[in-house]
Amino acid sequence: MAGELAAQAQAFFASTPELSLQALGSGEHVPSLDLAPYGIPVTHLLAEHNAELARQYLTLNQLAFGGIGVPRWVLSDLYLLPGAIGLLRCPARLLKAPARERLLLADEESAIGAACYVAPSLTPGLFVGVSLFSFLPGRGASAWVKLLTLGMVRAKRLRGVTQWDNPAVRVHSRLGPMRLVGRVPGGHDYDERTFVYETDLSDEARVARAMLRGDSPMPGVRIPVTDLLALGTLLDRAEAGARLELVPPGQDAGHVLVREVPPG
Repeated sequence: MAGELAAQAQAFFASTPELSLQALGSGEHVPSLDLAPYGIPVTHLLAEHNAELARQYLTLNQLAFGGIGVPRWVLSDLYLLPGAIGLLRCPARLLKAPARERLLLADEESAIGAACYVAPSLTPGLFVGVSLFSFLPGRGASAWVKLLTLGMVRAKRLRGVTQWDNPAVRVHSRLGPMRLVGRVPGGHDYDERTFVYETDLSDEARVARAMLRGDSPMPGVRIPVTDLLALGTLLDRAEAGARLELVPPGQDAGHVLVREVPPG
């Protein structure tokens, strides 16, 4: 239930009271946002008047993703203009060392600790996961900034792109089973190990259980993340209509955890 997620969210922020939830985006979309997802207040900052914060986000995104980090024009045209980036901000002293060194901030200066951007799509209620990163170690910040950002934009379904061997699979599966959709339209820099997944966010009680890592269905098979032939076959089947899911926690000891959901 929504109350369960609200209680979990409150507990997360109580564990690190220095964190605050903020959003950076165009003022045009403020009326469309939920600025208290699961009871957590969001401070919306107008991207038109917060260029320095946008530069900080750009720096951290490029640090997190290296050669495929977001270009500046994409940040402006395709992130900030049509939507809003969810941010967890904190004192710079809480960040991992590489981020602190890159930002050159004093200990108590405000920094972006974690961030998530999901893009609106043509299908109502469906958002596309574009960027998720965290420089806050050991706090579960990635899953929380993702969930709260999705709540902020009122998403009911999420389609995302990731790699079989990416540790982020364990983060993505915190929100529930990841239904396999197929290959990435148009290809990807890491095409041979990349796939599209979908997460259903419409049942808040199920999402609350997933965030606690509770009540997960048993996987049917375990497939090594290096067995790209077998994993490619899964995508062929998913594209043909089979319902296949990565079961939370998604990965274990170098394997992805997969089950097939019977029709109906």
